[in-house]
Amino acid sequence: MPTASLIESFDGARARHAAAVAELVPLLVEVAFALVTEVLPNADVLVVRGEMNEDWAFTLRVQRVLDRDGGVLYDVGIGCEDPAVEDTTDQIGVDYLDLLMHLTGDEYLGRTSIR
Repeated sequence: MPTASLIESFDGARARHAAAVAELVPLLVEVAFALVTEVLPNADVLVVRGEMNEDWAFTLRVQRVLDRDGGVLYDVGIGCEDPAVEDTTDQIGVDYLDLLMHLTGDEYLGRTSIR
């Protein structure tokens, strides 16, 4: 049976973890948008798809980038002539969105829009 002090330490660590996640999640979204708007200045919505890949790892990838009026600025199925757009959407997925998926559980499974 765990001691009261061990349970107290565990509860404290869990509370600090939850607070850190609550702080980190909006920062991940903000960084992702900051990077996207460098290459697509009118970006307003990231349409993403969260799934488990063939290696059983959860991934979250940009499928489309929309402007404020719903116009398509980028579509993964069509691609983009500007390699910076392709590189940026790939970087966002690997560096930021995968972590967002990891931290939020199944919140981003399937197709989701992030504003």
